Amino acid sequence: MVRHAFRLISALVIALALAGMAAAKDATVLVGRIEGVINPITARYVDRLITEGEQTGVRAVVFEINTPGGTLDATSQITTRMLNARVPVITFVAPSGARAASAGTFITLAGHVAAMAPATNLGAARPVDSSGGDIQGDLRQKVENDAVAQIRNIAGARSKNADWAEDAVRKSASIGADEAVSLKVVDLIATDLADLLAKLDGRSVLLPQGASRLATGGVAVDEQPFGPLERFLHFITDPQVAILLFTIGTYGLIFELSNPSLIFPGVVGVIAILLALFAFGTLDASSAGVALLIFATLLLVAEIWVPSHGILTAGGIAALVIGAIILFPPGRPTLPGFDLAIPPLTIALLAGGSALFFVALARASAGYLRLPLASGESLLVGAVGVARSDIDAGGIVHVRGEDWSARSEGGPIRQGEPVSVRAVDGLRLVVTRAAQGKEGV
Repeated sequence: MVRHAFRLISALVIALALAGMAAAKDATVLVGRIEGVINPITARYVDRLITEGEQTGVRAVVFEINTPGGTLDATSQITTRMLNARVPVITFVAPSGARAASAGTFITLAGHVAAMAPATNLGAARPVDSSGGDIQGDLRQKVENDAVAQIRNIAGARSKNADWAEDAVRKSASIGADEAVSLKVVDLIATDLADLLAKLDGRSVLLPQGASRLATGGVAVDEQPFGPLERFLHFITDPQVAILLFTIGTYGLIFELSNPSLIFPGVVGVIAILLALFAFGTLDASSAGVALLIFATLLLVAEIWVPSHGILTAGGIAALVIGAIILFPPGRPTLPGFDLAIPPLTIALLAGGSALFFVALARASAGYLRLPLASGESLLVGAVGVARSDIDAGGIVHVRGEDWSARSEGGPIRQGEPVSVRAVDGLRLVVTRAAQGKEGV
C-alpha cells in the first residue's frame, strides 16, 4: 500500500514538473539576430530557431535585423520559412542606427509583425550581378521582374505596402522608420526589445492554423544568437575567405609532402581545403572552377617530385587563376551587400604569392643540391667498429650495424678488438686497430 502511494506521488511530481517546464517554455520569446551578410548559413540559423519555436510552443520568435544584404537564394529560403511558420515571427530592425538593406528588406516584410527602431532604415533591394555591378541586358529585366514578384507576394501576404516594396527593387528606394510606418511598410516603431514586446501584446496575427493573439507582456526572453560553429561557418562562407583557405591548404600539403615528418602542415592543409570545399558547395560554386582549383593543387604538388623546370608550377598557377575567375560566374544575380565573386586584386595576390613561394622553394632546393653528397663510402670511412674474427689478410668486422669483410692494415687484429675504417676497397673495408675504449658503431 505504501509502495503504491509512493508511485502515485512520484508520478504526480513528475507530471507537475513537466507541466511547469512546458508552461515556462510557453511563456518565452525566442530572440535571434540576423547580422552581417545573408548567406545559406543564415538561412539554416533562421530555420533552426523557427523550428525550435514551433516544437516548444513559444509565444513568438523575434529576429533583430542589421544587414547590408546577401544572396537571393538564401533570402528566398528565409522568407519562405517565415511565411510558412506555425509560430508568430516578429522582424525588428534594431538597434538604432541599424539597417535592413537589400535582402534585409525582403526578410523584414516577411515577419507576421514588422518593427523598426528609431534612426534605422530599409530598402535598396535592386538585384545586382555577382561583383556588385548593374546587371546588363535581358537578364536584368528577368531578374528584376522575378524579385518584384517575390517582394510583392511577401508584402501582400503580410498586408504591407506592395507598391513601395516594388519601388525598393526597381528604384532602390530606401526609407527611415517614421516614413516606413506612415507608408504601412512596417507596423510599428519600438525603442528596444522590451518596448517591442510591450507593444506587441494583444496584437492579432494570422498563422497557417488560424488567427492567434500575441501575449508577449512580461514573458521571459531566450536569446539565441549564432552559436560558435554557426559563426565560424558564416565567416568562411565568403568567396574571398574560401579561396584563401584553399590556397593555404595547398601550401600546407606542399610543405608536408616536402618534409613528411612535420605532420602539422599536412593536417592544417587538409582541414583548410575541406573547409574551402564546404564553402564552395554552400555558395553553389561552379564545378568547373572547383575542378580547376583541385587540378592546380595536383600540379603544384607534383612539382615536388617531377623535374619539370617550372612547367608544372606555371600550369598550376594558371589553373588557380582561371579556376578563381570562373568559380562564381560574373552574371549570377545577387542582392546588394554581398559580392559573390573574387576581386581581381585577390586573384593577383594569390597568383603572385604562389609564384614567389615556388621561386623560394626552387632556390632552396638548388642550394640543397649544391651540398656535398653523403654516399655510403663517405659514411663508412672513419667509422669505428669491432672485429668479429681475427683479421690479417682477411676477416669480419661489425661497423654501422652490419658485418663487413675486411683486411687489416698495420698488423693483425684480434677478435673483439675495436677497429677503425681507413678506406673502402670495393666490397671490403680496410681497417686498423682503434684506440682502446672506443665503442663500436
